[in-house]
Amino acid sequence: MCRKLSLLLLLLGLSLGSTLAFHLQTSLKTSSKIQELQMESKVLAETHQDTSSMCFAYYSPQLSQVTDQYQADYDLCMTNYEHNKTVSVHQYYKNDLEQIETDVYRCSEAMLRCYDAETAIEAFECISTTAAEEAQIFYGVSSNATQVAAEVKLFYVKIDTELNKCVNSAERSYVENTSNVYDQLNACLRSNKIPPTPTPPTPTYSTP
Repeated sequence: MCRKLSLLLLLLGLSLGSTLAFHLQTSLKTSSKIQELQMESKVLAETHQDTSSMCFAYYSPQLSQVTDQYQADYDLCMTNYEHNKTVSVHQYYKNDLEQIETDVYRCSEAMLRCYDAETAIEAFECISTTAAEEAQIFYGVSSNATQVAAEVKLFYVKIDTELNKCVNSAERSYVENTSNVYDQLNACLRSNKIPPTPTPPTPTYSTP
């Protein structure tokens, strides 16, 4: 019975290390470090069954907290990224887009007025003159659009870099904290570091 309980607690503890495997993109080296500690925990739990239940009961919640913190950090990275990718880009380049839209609309409107001419000759002459006048505006629109597009690309590179830094920081903290808890867990399983026993609260008595 004790052996089954120990193995149950072992599986509970070890499963916490892979809960976020679909998010965690660590290097093979850091992943293998945690895997080695997990394997060590498995061996120690089987060898020291007298302390395994107590150790896993104490350190499993800590592993869960590390996982929850990583989830929160990762979600914050993604929330900031999505905000920058949509809201921030729109705010930064809203005026440029509106100016380009205004210029294009004004050119189109001027060209459409040529169709109100009374004769075909007047219409074509109007189109010829208007097209020549608006050519400079369209050239400016093309130049501005090219510049804004280049700036937006650089902005996306920037927020992609910020996302990578944020996620890498979250993953590094996850690996370091998980490794630290497993180190303490394994020390406990070796009976080198027994976790403190919670002290029951001291009862208080009211004076009648």
